[in-house]
Amino acid sequence: MPKALLSDRRRHTNVVHRIAAPVRNVPKEYVHLHDEDAVLLTKWSSLGSDRFAVTAHWPEAGVYGGSVPLLLAQTVRQCALLIGHAELSVPLSHQTLMELMDFSVSGDFYDPKNKPDNLFILVTAKRNNPRSLRIEQSILSEGRLVVEARLDYSGIAPAAYRRLRGAHAEVAWEDVTSPAPVLAHTVGRTHEREVLLAPSGLPNRWQLRTDVSNLALYDHRVDHVPGLVLVEAAYQAAHAVTAPDCHPIRVMSTFNRYVEFDAPLWIDASVVPAPDEGVLHVEITGVQNGGRAFSVSMDCAR
Repeated sequence: MPKALLSDRRRHTNVVHRIAAPVRNVPKEYVHLHDEDAVLLTKWSSLGSDRFAVTAHWPEAGVYGGSVPLLLAQTVRQCALLIGHAELSVPLSHQTLMELMDFSVSGDFYDPKNKPDNLFILVTAKRNNPRSLRIEQSILSEGRLVVEARLDYSGIAPAAYRRLRGAHAEVAWEDVTSPAPVLAHTVGRTHEREVLLAPSGLPNRWQLRTDVSNLALYDHRVDHVPGLVLVEAAYQAAHAVTAPDCHPIRVMSTFNRYVEFDAPLWIDASVVPAPDEGVLHVEITGVQNGGRAFSVSMDCAR
């Protein structure tokens, strides 16, 4: 496994057998979803001192199409939202602003023989400030540590959010259009409907496709492009420049501003030298209206 993102994690996998089993079902509202079948988390419990246990189930098929990177990012996202709302008093009425999502993954996690059905997640919650949370996660499969992750996000009260978003607070989804996609296999996808990148006419640059009919990424109406869409677009861009295979084993994502539906978002990817053999390092940047909207540093196993 790559060097841990979270240096203060010293839990042994045997901890799984020492803690109380999670006892509560996860409501879809706690993870900001309308489709119950899209909820990957199953139960959770408190371990005391801002520590929690969460279980997750990955279906063979369904809205996420069996994509390991998408399932993993969605699991990390859902876990952070669940703990914020259920345990840390973040009101369900608040809007959330994702600030960063980082994770490191065991190199053999992408082997189909190791694909997990059920996951166990040890969670630690911290407050960056009164409004912002850091949710750190150790994800285990069959008692083996396979992923370490952290996600920072802020909760914004409805009135403050309306002031912040201004004219962008309402989006007519029926007017949202997307350019034609690149070929699905070039970005590691099977179906055209899954492709988030459109040609730009320049090498290693693409335009983001905001296809709101993609239920894996647009479960319900939102006024900006979700952070999960940007992470998936970064994965597809990394695949395009490292083909034929890109298995992200370390991902560090930073979100600088909201991505709007009414202007093109340009995504650039480049491979840069990596100190470790067997690893390709990719830098991905998204720019909208002349300003950086997000950036992702990704290590991919060869």
